[in-house]
Amino acid sequence: MRISRRSVLAAIPLFGCAGEADARANTFYVTPDGEGDGSSWEAAAALDDISDLVALIEPGGQVLVAADRGEYQRTEPIEITHGGRAGHEVWIRGVDSRSGEAMAAALRGGRAGGEEGSEGFRLLRGASHLKFSHFDLRDIGNGAFHVAGPLSNLTIEDCVFENIYRFFENTSGDGEGHASIETFALRRCRGSRVERGFLRIRYNSRDGLIEDCAAQGQPNQGGLIPAGCALDDRASAITYRRCVMEGFQQWRGGEYWNGDGFSDEPGNRNIRYEACQARGATDGGFDCKSRDLVLTDCVAEDNKRNFRIWSDHATLTNCISRNPNFRGREAGENASPCHIWIGGEENIRIEISNLTIEDADATPIIEFDHDVGRVEIRGVTINSPRVNWGNDENRIRASMLIGEPRVRQNMANSRGETRDTKQ
Repeated sequence: MRISRRSVLAAIPLFGCAGEADARANTFYVTPDGEGDGSSWEAAAALDDISDLVALIEPGGQVLVAADRGEYQRTEPIEITHGGRAGHEVWIRGVDSRSGEAMAAALRGGRAGGEEGSEGFRLLRGASHLKFSHFDLRDIGNGAFHVAGPLSNLTIEDCVFENIYRFFENTSGDGEGHASIETFALRRCRGSRVERGFLRIRYNSRDGLIEDCAAQGQPNQGGLIPAGCALDDRASAITYRRCVMEGFQQWRGGEYWNGDGFSDEPGNRNIRYEACQARGATDGGFDCKSRDLVLTDCVAEDNKRNFRIWSDHATLTNCISRNPNFRGREAGENASPCHIWIGGEENIRIEISNLTIEDADATPIIEFDHDVGRVEIRGVTINSPRVNWGNDENRIRASMLIGEPRVRQNMANSRGETRDTKQ
């Protein structure tokens, strides 16, 4: 049913209010078979009524979605056009209706076979100051959460997902020139069987935090270019913290196979990756083109090029690169593996410190796309059969390497021990 102000006024006694001035409720209730006004579990509303409930709720209130009464089957997105207000966000969350404890409410879309499937929640202009938590999203299309209009103060926490096209999408809807997000956070969202990516953030979106999130990609053949986390346009001031992106692969992608764990573009700036991990991509683990890039305590392994840096200014501190993997070699892909690939413009400035290199086949440590720019490398530990700086070894040793690397050759000597040397 469509929730109206009249229906809420009729339910005032349930909320203990005395007049229309107090007609806003603090809590509404939703169940899979709800047909009521949302004033109680007995009179629960339907999931499609959430936007109306948010419009009527007291700022700072909550919408409780029953997680113990069955799945919410979806063929269309749940559109939300209302929100809370600054300092008083509305919380939409899954709970056990018997105890009130947090519990993931299951939304299941129609994604199957060649069908992309519907979106989950579609957030339009007006849906600011909202918090979502505890949802289990399965068989969903381009956006378990899709921001399709400009908004601010969005939080999504403690969600799981499986068999989705993309978890978080940020593309404007009809009639909108952009869908920029100002101040947002995604925390503790994890899942698998992701076709295109965990997230895409675009336009002038800024002041974001993605923390303790993880996604397992699903390899695709040819066409689509997957990326675990993708920034585009002019998105800025975004921090990834303790996130893991794994297995975003484009098989048989022609002369060059794409597919990244994390990516950002030249229009992005002030992007930070803190203690993040990228594994098993057919291109870059971290493929970064943004300005003033920072990577600290990050691990990249089993990617074609573990760190791919195009930025005009970037710092890599305490990062680890392990075992690059060139999956397209036998298929004739026109590329080569390396631990760190450096491109960008002629005025680049890259600072690398306390870098650890680990592999079993002496893959080239650094490859350059040009012979200009300033690169400083200090505090390197190499665990490999031999040191292989690549085709630019003389230039690296002459003008980039500060101090001798610590080399731990990972081959056994006659006594079954490894050897530490300096080169």
